[in-house]
Amino acid sequence: MSSIVLIWIICWINKTKKGERRECIVFSPFSFSIIHLCMMKKFAIYCMYLFLCGSCSDNPRELPPWEWNDPEAIPVSEKPRLVWIDASANFRYFANSKENIAYYLDKAIEAGFQEIIVDVRPTSGDVLFRSNRVEQVKELQGTVRTETWDYLGTFLEEGHKRGLKVHAALNTFVGGATAHGGAVYRDAQMAALLTEMYYPTGILSILHDTRSSAKFFNPVDQQAQQYVKEIIKEVATNYPALDGIVLDRARFNSIESDFSEISRKAFESYVGYTLARFPEDIFAYNAQGQIVAGTYYKKWLEFRAKVIHDFFEEIRKELKSIRPELSFGTYTGSWYSTYYNEGVNWASKRYDASLYYNWATPEYKNYGYADLLDLYMTGAYGTTIYGSDNEWTVQGAILNAKKVVKGDVPVCGSLYGLNFHNAPQDCEEAVYVALTTGDGLMFFDIIYLIMYNQWSDVKAGIARALATEKK
Repeated sequence: MSSIVLIWIICWINKTKKGERRECIVFSPFSFSIIHLCMMKKFAIYCMYLFLCGSCSDNPRELPPWEWNDPEAIPVSEKPRLVWIDASANFRYFANSKENIAYYLDKAIEAGFQEIIVDVRPTSGDVLFRSNRVEQVKELQGTVRTETWDYLGTFLEEGHKRGLKVHAALNTFVGGATAHGGAVYRDAQMAALLTEMYYPTGILSILHDTRSSAKFFNPVDQQAQQYVKEIIKEVATNYPALDGIVLDRARFNSIESDFSEISRKAFESYVGYTLARFPEDIFAYNAQGQIVAGTYYKKWLEFRAKVIHDFFEEIRKELKSIRPELSFGTYTGSWYSTYYNEGVNWASKRYDASLYYNWATPEYKNYGYADLLDLYMTGAYGTTIYGSDNEWTVQGAILNAKKVVKGDVPVCGSLYGLNFHNAPQDCEEAVYVALTTGDGLMFFDIIYLIMYNQWSDVKAGIARALATEKK
């Protein structure tokens, strides 16, 4: 029996050595020491656990905690510390005031941030950078922009003057918003690129969908893809000093999209079949309005993940051809267990979701895009700080994301400042966890630092994390 267990362990090790740094250890069957025997006992228990937990479910199977440290851990002082600057929320501060930009960048540096992410394409789809393709943002949240100086250019100049790296963020597959208008409200041709939503009441354009404030394009539509690619490339071309580009909302709107004829035909081409009943062959709704999976439901989820993966692969290649040194990044939610709703697989291609979730096919893993990223920020947006086995705690969200991306890209824990508006100690603690558990910190958003005066809380959390290096 012991020899069988030993062979099983070695096979498991050889399989995982290809990609799992922390889950790999080599034993010699000919040189057992006391230490070797003790460690083998741990491995036998671990492997037997994997063997017994053979069924898939909506929730991931939890593995026993791994006790060995990662030898390639990034020193805290080398981990990026970024703050996001949302266009809409901060428009009243920055739209017409270079002085405010300079003042708050000084505040960001004092708090310990090293990089900024400037939102230059809000959900309206209009822009805040020099463009020959898209209209400039004129008004957001009741603030009218009367100045004509370059918004992104000013952040870039003032940021670099202070030693900050500057990334431009773009809301990718959106062309308008209920609150802000946008191109899809002005141009019928743009509106034709919008996604079509499938509800129990039928299929309709998102333009007329009162449930969705951001008006998403159909990511399957090649015209929509080309339109947003040209905008993204224009930023890279027009701003040669820019440090990085970050894609936000680079996804489907929700599980209810996209059910246009364009997507139907593309999916039929993908699977090699003509669907007899669309959309019911994907899913239907029961009397309670709940989704009931159809014959091709899992393949549909796989297809959507491929659409987004291929878009990332193509735009990364095009950006790197313009400027090879330009950082390419994205933000997603950390809740991988349900992120298939958005049609995104942000995992490593070596992470086989079908082993853990009953919604994934074995091929789903082929469309993980973690290896395409230089910068990945995961939304650790829970209000509870600690809890390693729960993706809705700050700690658990980061640990789960690291497990899923398998070292293909560092994981920056992203914090939601509103969660800490009356809990300064939690703010400090969350910052500390992001920098010690994760591979970096992203704080969303600077508006909460301003509104709730969280600067000192962030600074204290960063200082505590940095202090761990001195011990």
